[in-house]
Amino acid sequence: MVGGKSAGGGVEMSNTVDSEQQCSCKIGKDIDRYDLAGLNEDLQYRRNEEDASLRALADHINKRILDAVLSQTGTDLANVAYGAVSADDALEAVYKTLTSDDVPADREARVRKRFEQTGVDIEEIESHWVTHPTVRAHFNDCLDIDTARTTRITAETARNTIEWARTRCSRVVAQTISRLSSAELVAIGDAKVSVMIQITCSKCGSTYRFSTLLKEGTCACHSDENAGSTGQ
Repeated sequence: MVGGKSAGGGVEMSNTVDSEQQCSCKIGKDIDRYDLAGLNEDLQYRRNEEDASLRALADHINKRILDAVLSQTGTDLANVAYGAVSADDALEAVYKTLTSDDVPADREARVRKRFEQTGVDIEEIESHWVTHPTVRAHFNDCLDIDTARTTRITAETARNTIEWARTRCSRVVAQTISRLSSAELVAIGDAKVSVMIQITCSKCGSTYRFSTLLKEGTCACHSDENAGSTGQ
């Protein structure tokens, strides 16, 4: 990979134009900026042959960007990951630390500090990362590939989505309380944050926890309507 240090000491990525189809969207610019050769073919293969989701493809792009920068700067990923994993697993471990809601905040802070110590501007790298809507637009508008799929929600996928949202909310609240405590705006010990999801029917006013509503399959007023229809 071609590249070097800029006059200001930052990383100057190669401007080599990739031989594959180019576009002006964020992903196209990333391909050019980080010399991500073969990325479009890679994305199409993962989508068509491995049935990869758009979210998984976004993560794949972001990890390739991270790997490209760190390879060019000679950063030892295993060292950034504190030697907890093998070199082969270090990229996945570091990316997960930076993006997962399940990773302890102190571990994320340590990894970010290690990047700072090695002279890598991780915030700039993250600004070039993409999300699944960006991947969808790249497929549809730049590669002329239709990403439309017939999707069917299941109880399990719904449960996972709700749990992710609840966990995410809990973490945001906990981090905010911690910042307030550090700023001496509140005084509290080891705060434990819990978030409970409740669903209320605007018609009958019945309130359910998500698991209960999912188990029963209907609220009270719809149960009464179904019973009335059956009796006619």
